[in-house]
Amino acid sequence: MERSREIRLFDELFADTARGSGRITLVTGAVASGKTELLHAFADRCIARGGILLSATAAREDRGVSFGVLRQLLDWVPSAGRLVDELAAPQVSSETLREVGTLALRLSDEAPLLVAVDDVHHADEQSLDCLLRLVKRIRSTRVMLVLAESTQAWSVHPAFRIELVRQAQFRRIRLAPLTVDGVAEMLSQHLGQAAAWSLAQEAHQATGGNQLLVRALIEDYADVVEFPDYMSRPMGESFRQAVLACLYRSTPETLEVARGTAVLETTGSPAGVAELLDRDPEVVERALHALQAAGLVENGRFRHPLIRAAVYDDLDPALLKELHTQAARLLLDGAGCVTDIADHLVAAKQVSADWAVAELERAAERALDEDDEESAVRYIEFALSMSASPRQQASLRMLLIRAEWRTSPETAARHLEPLYQARREGLLSTAQTAALMRAAMWHGHVQDAGELIGEVTGAPPEAGARADPFLVSTRNWVKFACPQFLPLDARDEAPAAGRLPSPPGQHAQAVAALSTVLGQGRDENGSCTRTAEQILQTSSLSDVSLEAVMASLQTLIYAEQLPLAAQWCDALLAEADARGVVWWQALLSCCRAEIAVRNGELVEAQKHALRALKLIGLRGWGVAAGLPLGVLIDVATSLGDYDSARRYLKEPVPDAMFQTVYGLPYLRARGRYYLATDRLQAALVNFRYCGELMTAWNLDAPPLIPWRSDMAEVYLRLGDHERAQQLAKEQMLRSGSRTSRTYGYSLRVLAATAGHRARLRILKESVEVLQARGDRLTLTQALSDLSRAHQMLGEFNKARVLSRRAGRLAKECRVQRMETETAPVPEKPLMIAPRSRDGRPAPTATLARAAEVLTLSERRVAALASLGYTNREISGKLHITVSTVEQHLTKVFRKLKVKRRTDLPVDLEFQGNGSAC
Repeated sequence: MERSREIRLFDELFADTARGSGRITLVTGAVASGKTELLHAFADRCIARGGILLSATAAREDRGVSFGVLRQLLDWVPSAGRLVDELAAPQVSSETLREVGTLALRLSDEAPLLVAVDDVHHADEQSLDCLLRLVKRIRSTRVMLVLAESTQAWSVHPAFRIELVRQAQFRRIRLAPLTVDGVAEMLSQHLGQAAAWSLAQEAHQATGGNQLLVRALIEDYADVVEFPDYMSRPMGESFRQAVLACLYRSTPETLEVARGTAVLETTGSPAGVAELLDRDPEVVERALHALQAAGLVENGRFRHPLIRAAVYDDLDPALLKELHTQAARLLLDGAGCVTDIADHLVAAKQVSADWAVAELERAAERALDEDDEESAVRYIEFALSMSASPRQQASLRMLLIRAEWRTSPETAARHLEPLYQARREGLLSTAQTAALMRAAMWHGHVQDAGELIGEVTGAPPEAGARADPFLVSTRNWVKFACPQFLPLDARDEAPAAGRLPSPPGQHAQAVAALSTVLGQGRDENGSCTRTAEQILQTSSLSDVSLEAVMASLQTLIYAEQLPLAAQWCDALLAEADARGVVWWQALLSCCRAEIAVRNGELVEAQKHALRALKLIGLRGWGVAAGLPLGVLIDVATSLGDYDSARRYLKEPVPDAMFQTVYGLPYLRARGRYYLATDRLQAALVNFRYCGELMTAWNLDAPPLIPWRSDMAEVYLRLGDHERAQQLAKEQMLRSGSRTSRTYGYSLRVLAATAGHRARLRILKESVEVLQARGDRLTLTQALSDLSRAHQMLGEFNKARVLSRRAGRLAKECRVQRMETETAPVPEKPLMIAPRSRDGRPAPTATLARAAEVLTLSERRVAALASLGYTNREISGKLHITVSTVEQHLTKVFRKLKVKRRTDLPVDLEFQGNGSAC
């Protein structure tokens, strides 16, 4: 293939030989470039033209056999039996050698003689001497000498080569690898034209035009070419054998360099291979040139992964271990990449070096920093299989928990028992013990977690003594997540009002801010919010920063900064998704679900909570299963999907969950389900249990669970208005702020216990607070209650406006309004998209446009108007004239392109910085 020029040149040279002008031709080329095939073609053409052929093939193993090639040539001459025998004798006379040359010349008198020797670089020296004698005598004879030589072996017989080049009748033919067109032609002869052109480029890239490799590919493709996906099929056994054939036909140095290159893979360089093999760099460069000429290597790298695999898999295990260990040592001495060092150590399969464990641990840390959990686990498990010290073993297991936890906390739990024992033996540091304590608590290992908590938190520091920041943050985490395991005196500690503890370090600050918000029930001066946002701005998402990030998000949630919390959570979730860390995705999805449910975005909350469960499974959530399950139960209850709520309640949860703060959302969601389905005593039990736990833990934080107002709702349904009123007032006192959502919720409950006029006033205040805080679900109920209050007083127009607005908001939240305090909720939710009065979809664009085109004063007026306030009432609340109110409303209607108050966006006020209040 693609050898027509060479054939034509041979024909010309053989014609010259036939006319009595002897020729010498040296065919050179890389291994498997087609030299042998070309010699066979020359031989066939010689015989076809009436010539005489003497041919021989030298072999590496016969290089020490005297006159081995010469005897092969003479085997073609029947009358040369005596000479063959004499050449096999220990001593060969010069007369015999002259007779061999004379025999060749005598044969050329009969017909043109072609003497062809393949792989002449392997020929023995005695045969080469005879060939040189012949070279000097054939100038005016009909003898043509054709020799084939591998390009990588030029230095094997330099004197012989120099003598050939000196001859005037000498001609060299260099064989180039096949082009893409040549590869396509070979493929078409076996696979068909269509397949050939589809595969030609791929095959040429993989083989470099090496004919042997191309033929091997043809064999591998032949069985799959009838299938449409044959291009994606891997190269098979034929290709692997062809690669090895090329290498074993090369020089030993070339084979050795190929093996070194396979071991170093992408981390190698000619200098690195030379150092690994302890070879002269020039030898390595020459071998790489030979490999490149053979189509195996390109720019110092194997052309195709399967070429490297063929070389690598052929290595003896002992040699493989030696080379990989040496490669790791060289990289370590040269300050190479730690993960490359670890890859070599793992590939060695058995390493006894003392430094190996430390390097593997460092590599695992680096892999986790690069979000490569699979490599990290591989490094750690290999390190554990080595004879490391007990302290190293414990440290490695702690790191292995961290690596496996990223994808499956449930899988990581298998390492806890050995680590408990390691802790008892004093093999863990304080930081490692704290991390183990968190893992133990997460999986509900209550007894072990209790021991660890006592060890880590210890007694509080004495007055005036400086506390360890790490121990402070750990203590605050325990106080928030599982306060039941702290001593009673430790639970009673609370941050001073209005002052945020400021230990150094983001982790400690984040947990302290969360502890302060929950301890005080509010963030009145905004210090906790500022701390949380500063931490989120300066923290990059990592295993180390994750707890500080989550604590900061929870601080924003409980400080009722939901838009800010949603913004940060969405950004962090996008980063976690991009980096593919499952554990981060699950936690942030659950956090986003909590934000959404507090905003009344029920479908969004359900989506995120389901994703959080799917990512790590219910068992992976451990005692924190109450977080996603609580959201799902709450959402299903609000949607009226009680079948789903019952299904979620049947999911098994650990008993230890109710000994942690993660059980509180679950208890409240279960209580709200019982309340919605008229199981009032069961609801009361759940809400009361919430209250008892929170009180006992000194964690009675209304932003977390407003259990008093929940109980008040139950007592209202039971007809005990006095008890309901008492609980609602207590909740309002503990809410700390008259603008919190808990305060607005409690006002709505309190209104149900008041007379008509008082009820109207209380409900108006409740609506304003809830609307300003963005609590859509409770706002829907408050608007319905306010509509009924106006109706009972005969104010039917106001009642109608508020009823419509409550209906529209309910549809946007996709919930079914309760028409009366005791009316049962339908089993199926209203799944109707929000629509305007004319039946078209609700003007969501109007809401977005309002934030852009309305001034702050116009938004305040419009917000009150949307609640059914008259112009005069708006005038009194905002301390402006009625005329100014009218002017603002005229501008609002024109800018938003609406005709009446009922067409104003339902949650117009959520888009402004100011409040309608």
